[in-house]
Amino acid sequence: MKELAKQCIEHVGGAANIQAVSHCATRLRLTLRDQSQVNEAALTALPEVIKVMQVGAQTQIIIGSDAPELYGVVSQLVEQAQSETPAKSAEAAEKQPAAKDKKKAAAGKFFDACSSMFTPLVPAFTAAGMIKAVLAILVAVFGLAKTSQEYIIINYVSDTIFYFLPIYLGVTAASYFGCNKYIAAAVTAMFVHPTYVGLVSAGEAVAFFGIPVVLYNYSSTVFPTILTVWFMSYVERFARKVSPKVVKAIMEPMLTLLITFPVGLLILGPIGAVLGEVLMQIFAAIDASVPFLVPMIVGAVSPFLVFVGMHRAVGTLETMQIAQMGSSSLLGTGMLASNIAQGASTLVLSLKSKDEKVKPLAFTAGVTALCGITEPALYGFTAKNKKSLIATVIGGGVGGFYAGITHVVRFAKGAPGLPTLPVFISLDNPMNLINACITVLIAFAVAFIAAWVMIKPEEIQ
Repeated sequence: MKELAKQCIEHVGGAANIQAVSHCATRLRLTLRDQSQVNEAALTALPEVIKVMQVGAQTQIIIGSDAPELYGVVSQLVEQAQSETPAKSAEAAEKQPAAKDKKKAAAGKFFDACSSMFTPLVPAFTAAGMIKAVLAILVAVFGLAKTSQEYIIINYVSDTIFYFLPIYLGVTAASYFGCNKYIAAAVTAMFVHPTYVGLVSAGEAVAFFGIPVVLYNYSSTVFPTILTVWFMSYVERFARKVSPKVVKAIMEPMLTLLITFPVGLLILGPIGAVLGEVLMQIFAAIDASVPFLVPMIVGAVSPFLVFVGMHRAVGTLETMQIAQMGSSSLLGTGMLASNIAQGASTLVLSLKSKDEKVKPLAFTAGVTALCGITEPALYGFTAKNKKSLIATVIGGGVGGFYAGITHVVRFAKGAPGLPTLPVFISLDNPMNLINACITVLIAFAVAFIAAWVMIKPEEIQ
């Protein structure tokens, strides 16, 4: 794995060219400063690599279930290399904004940023979500009282990732913007510091050297952190330039923190809070007026989002909604229908194929898709068998439509599939889980029947 990591780093232009490292279930995601340095042919030639994709400034190396392990090794090697050559890394970071402006459109930069900042946090979101699901089962099935100490402790542990989201996001945002992660964590921690939270709870007027402080509950917010760390990345470069070498180690971090925190607290934090509120209102309006629209569209187009690696970036919006509203109907419900449909259409390929090598591989990929991981099915089978892809789109769209009209929501993140159905449990609305299960049945049945009717055994690749 270490040798594979070294080769991946080498073929993307070396550690100095890597701005951020993240991963999902099957992909190593490298956000690069200069994408022209990528040797895609050399990467694809590596035996462990299934496919290489370029999305914005991000190079996505698809290797399957070993992606999290490869991520750990690559992250360690990159951090070690950049700490040994800080001057070269700093020089590359200073050049980064101009290079990115020339090479990417605004939309591309937005999705690249979302993916880079939120993908590293997915395991924490998933863990917290599944603990929430277990807690709901303990209450609904085993009668655990909500006033019990056990419930209170488990509940606050599962809430931790969302409550302290500004700090976690500060670290990943710093990696993306190319500034010090630990200073970013220190800056963004001011948004959830107990003293600040106490000032918000007191509700009394607060001023900083005569400037009014807009008091806002920043726990679980996103935009205040991103704006503040973005501003900090420029402050840090300024501090690096003006700090004399003899005291640079002291003056650079001091100036960075001293300049960033009042701007974040007085200006960027409130602006980000307003942006978040507006976005949540838009989500609420869509859900109230046309609740079927988003789940149906997502259910139909999810294979294409996954194919280009944009599902993680779009999932950022869902993370915001869950963090601030407690539940979401944006991505998870539609992707649940799509993943189940993908599994069904791939199982049809297994059942109808005359190739004894295809049968077990397609069956395994189909079951994996039912469990929420669709890359093996998508890249191995449905992308090559167009009728299977069409059946997936139909089944996902129909299943997503049902989820939309019944207002199915999920309360935590996790790969949408059969094992994560507990994230749809609602103690206040038992029908939410039932409708999620019906969504699964509809998506599977529609996709299976469509694939069975359209696909001929001799056409299967």
